[in-house]
Amino acid sequence: MRSEVRCAAALVLGLGGLAAQAAVVPGPMAGIEGGGGTSIPFGSNLSCRYQVLYDVQELPWTGPRVITGISLRPDANTTGVAVPPKGFLDVSILVSTTSRTSTTMSAVFEDNYSTDATWVVSHRSVQLPGQPAVGAGPMPANVQFAFDVPWAYALLPYVGDSLPENLLLEIWIHAQPSGAYRIDNLSSCTAPITVFGNLDTATCAPPGGTAVGITSDVSMLAGSSYSWHVSGAPANTVFLLAMNLTNTDGLLGQSFWPLPYPMFDPANPALPSPALTVLGWPAPGCWINVNPVVWLTGVIDAAGNGTATGVVPPGRDSVGDTYYAQAFVYAPTANPLRLITSLGRGATVCGPLGVTRNYAFYNPIATPPQPVPTSGALQYGVGPVIEVW
Repeated sequence: MRSEVRCAAALVLGLGGLAAQAAVVPGPMAGIEGGGGTSIPFGSNLSCRYQVLYDVQELPWTGPRVITGISLRPDANTTGVAVPPKGFLDVSILVSTTSRTSTTMSAVFEDNYSTDATWVVSHRSVQLPGQPAVGAGPMPANVQFAFDVPWAYALLPYVGDSLPENLLLEIWIHAQPSGAYRIDNLSSCTAPITVFGNLDTATCAPPGGTAVGITSDVSMLAGSSYSWHVSGAPANTVFLLAMNLTNTDGLLGQSFWPLPYPMFDPANPALPSPALTVLGWPAPGCWINVNPVVWLTGVIDAAGNGTATGVVPPGRDSVGDTYYAQAFVYAPTANPLRLITSLGRGATVCGPLGVTRNYAFYNPIATPPQPVPTSGALQYGVGPVIEVW
């Protein structure tokens, strides 16, 4: 299908400068579990057309690249459960660039092809490998499909400084036996978390209690709300959540007061630190770990828990940003300043990425046989984490 350009390209694929090591797509998912698993397309006994479109911004390379195969990651969200091999499947694979994007992808399969669309695997009999019982992911991308012929991404000319077009992958399962088989998927994403800063848990705590803890939501998506959760606080009080996009600057922008900064004089904890003398009182054992730029407020309930929620700015540019936060809790009897703090917690925006899938199951051996579908169901922000090589 539209393979004439690829036949010509195959004559020049000896250009070693276009070859590269395996790369994770989408790029931000290198070393990170996709956050979801899916039985589409391999966890059924039905035939399936399965397309995935990756926006060019999600590709971890620029310019032309020779691709000789792809690998899919098995799902690692069901930990400690071994998965038996599944086979044999009759599989074909198409790759193409496309002017469609993750937001304009068509439900009609062929509408998404470009002139360089090429079937790089044709009716191959495949056995999906068994997977061991493991802990947390990501797992190795060992569901491998070597191409029958190399394919060159962005070998066709493009204008000026414009980026090459987006990447389209179609896995067509003509037949498969029954049986479960899940692959790593972007149906949600797990926000990378960091814990940082200083806190003396013995002294910066409610009387007779433990230090204040801070956690956050599992998934952090651009354009969506995101919550930070405080625990171990005095009952029925209030707290402030300090936020910034960095945790390395100085307090109030002054490099001679580097973070983390004590809320007491280390030489004499009964006195406030030099930067906080205006407050009049110290908070021994408590530290400022984030230079506050944005404040969120929250209420502590009778169990000592509270939640503060903000909204992450929309847009692909927000993906990869890390938000650093710290809780400041009103504690009337904890210390002279009547304030205790938590450690800092950083959460990184992990999605949604520019990925969309389009798929349709069908049964060609039903009575009467179901025809090959020409269109499918679109799901935005959803698709497998793959490696190209």
